[in-house]
Amino acid sequence: MLNSAREQFSGSEITLDNWKDFPFSTHTFQNVAELIPVKTIAGTRNFTFPREIQRELLESSYQISGEPITGLEILKQTFTDALIICKNGVIVSEYFANGMTEDSQHLTFSVSKSITGIVAGIILNEYQISADSRISDYLAGTEGGAYADATIRNLLDMTVSLDFDESYASKEGVYARYRQAMLWMPRNGDGEYSDEDLAQFILSLPKAQVEHGYRFSYKSPNTDLLGLVLEKISNQPLAQLISETLWKKIGCGKATITVDEKEMARTAGGLSCSIEDLAIVGELMRGGGILNGQMIIDPIWAIDTFSHGDPEPWKRGEFFESFPEGSYRNQWYSIGDGQLCAIGIHGQWIYINALAGVVICKFSCQPKADDDELDRTTLEFFRQISARI
Repeated sequence: MLNSAREQFSGSEITLDNWKDFPFSTHTFQNVAELIPVKTIAGTRNFTFPREIQRELLESSYQISGEPITGLEILKQTFTDALIICKNGVIVSEYFANGMTEDSQHLTFSVSKSITGIVAGIILNEYQISADSRISDYLAGTEGGAYADATIRNLLDMTVSLDFDESYASKEGVYARYRQAMLWMPRNGDGEYSDEDLAQFILSLPKAQVEHGYRFSYKSPNTDLLGLVLEKISNQPLAQLISETLWKKIGCGKATITVDEKEMARTAGGLSCSIEDLAIVGELMRGGGILNGQMIIDPIWAIDTFSHGDPEPWKRGEFFESFPEGSYRNQWYSIGDGQLCAIGIHGQWIYINALAGVVICKFSCQPKADDDELDRTTLEFFRQISARI
């Protein structure tokens, strides 16, 4: 693990104002609990990957944007903290930087959403609840806001008609209120100040002009609210719910998730875990919900996640040009040809190529939250790796 922030950055002070900024992120993404309250997701850590390391996978050259570059150079250019590549359940390559090991925790950002989507599939199946049920059937306080007439399916597939600007770089306006509510940004009274908790903030958001279900629109509050709905259905705190329904069952180690002042979990981006834990999750999905012969997720839910996203809302959404054969289902990106992705800002990935039997997981500290060029490089590298193994 890295030295303390003061030692690592020559006395510079890491605060809630700058913790996501590079180079502070080389420390904070591995140590988020130093700044933000967290709850522990208990694990068993009894899943073991066999290893057959192929060093040439990272040392050899790939063609990215028509130019040759080695795998190691790609990892450095994309600010990689940790990487695992699996072929048919065997780790064939791994890489660690910034003091990380296979057991170090790292913030997953929006990969948290995809893990929440898995838990949603388990809970809805266990309680025999249709995803087409109204959110208001399980959660009070939706009246007058965007979620009053929205369904759980709208949350799962990001088709809520929500008037909200998902602007990661903004430190003012509605996104600042959001980050203040989740305790990811200081409530220092400068500029627009908010003392709302996370649920209060989300339930206050207005509906946009189109109807729910009309278009895919990526809005993180949807997943935070999904986590709260799952808590209400199961009558369990979210950290405990993840632990009991998923984490312990698949043999992951201890993880954490950030919470607000009322201990509402930030399911849209607050989960920290190890890179091997991500690989276990990837293997579970690659196996159609079955891991080590045990059914963890209803296979119908897993198949649905890979292939049943509605193409019409996707065509009207903001990511269609990037993935014209894609869709968004159950908090995962399905991008065609058996490829499924969980993607978080600053370069966090679970990439699954079911046809090739490949799972690749990546932690990063990319300086920009959104970096289309680095994301394209990463995805092309993953696809070429899948074809090469």
